[in-house]
Amino acid sequence: MKKLKTRLDAFSDAVIAIILTIMVLDLTPVLKDNLTDYLLLSKEIGVYIISFAFVANMWYQHGTLFNEIDDMSYRIMLYDFLFLIPLSLTPLATNMMAENTTKITVIVYGLLVGITGFCFRLLARSITHFQYTDKSKMRQVYRKIFGQHNLVYVLINGILIVLAYFFPQVILWFYLPYPLVYMLLSSRDRQQMYDVSQLTTEQRQQYLRLPRDKMKQFRQLVETQKATNDAKPATQAIKPISWARWLDQPIGSGNGTKTASGAAQLNADTIREMRRAQWDEFERQTKSQKSSQQRAEDERQQQREAQREAAKQAAKERERQQDLKKGEAELAAKQREREQEAEEDAAKLAAKTIERQAKAKKEAAKQEIKIQERQQKAKRKADRKDAKALVRQKKLEQKARQYDAKDENKK
Repeated sequence: MKKLKTRLDAFSDAVIAIILTIMVLDLTPVLKDNLTDYLLLSKEIGVYIISFAFVANMWYQHGTLFNEIDDMSYRIMLYDFLFLIPLSLTPLATNMMAENTTKITVIVYGLLVGITGFCFRLLARSITHFQYTDKSKMRQVYRKIFGQHNLVYVLINGILIVLAYFFPQVILWFYLPYPLVYMLLSSRDRQQMYDVSQLTTEQRQQYLRLPRDKMKQFRQLVETQKATNDAKPATQAIKPISWARWLDQPIGSGNGTKTASGAAQLNADTIREMRRAQWDEFERQTKSQKSSQQRAEDERQQQREAQREAAKQAAKERERQQDLKKGEAELAAKQREREQEAEEDAAKLAAKTIERQAKAKKEAAKQEIKIQERQQKAKRKADRKDAKALVRQKKLEQKARQYDAKDENKK
């Protein structure tokens, strides 16, 4: 199958080369000096650059992926054919989008990019399954390393497809940096995959339990330590690899290939020993960090306990102060209550005194009224007696006059 693998590499490279050639041939040349035609050609060239970046990235991903194996299986061959089918439709989608940039053509291009990426991920998983003996663990490592970025690619492409329905002319140009980001991240993921594959089974199991930040820390440790014939890892500080260093480093996993200067790199056994030693160094650093973090956490815990104890004491002191203030307030309230009761008693006594005085006045007034009534009755009685006496006197005087008159008549 080794010869067939070589022929499959050549076949895939030929298909990709033909795809790029067809895209160039689809460009419409300008036959007359017309600004409109030149602008149209500029747009077609821009769309061609977008598709060229996409196809070139797929070629790079395909080449580095197949460079990691010396043999292949029928599954790999079938998945490779499946990957080349949507990739070979790129010239058609490019020509459609260049001639008529509408929401339909941009969405179709985005769907083609998504389908091609999905087929390539199937191919990458099949190669991972074929390449490593500990297949279940390496599949877990593949999902842990590539899973997050693959999800990011799918989400970004999905968002671009949705936005292309509303802004096709703008979203079109967002597909230019898409393959560049894909190439940068996937190359780092693939290098990390190769580094993890050099570890022992136990070390890979420990790697699977690492959180994302620790995975990044291990990758930075490997990147900052230069490959030398000595398997001892360097103890320099961990710094992220720079963009210039990434551009100048040799392509591939570093498994015995030649550099541009012709100097031989480390062989696979030396790299394997180095990665395992680097993992041991990483574990020592991690344990040291954990112990430092544990000490710091213990100190923070002690500080928190001291703060809680101080807070409890302060709370108790506040409670005592509050109880004292509450007692003083209760005493003051009781004193005010006693004063109010005394004032109320005095007011009640004064009211009773006033009431007694009022009753006495009323009684005296009643007695005076009775006396006046008796006096008036006596006066009326005396007046009646005087009137009767006057009437009797008048009657007597009248009788006397009558008698006198009679006497005079007799005379």
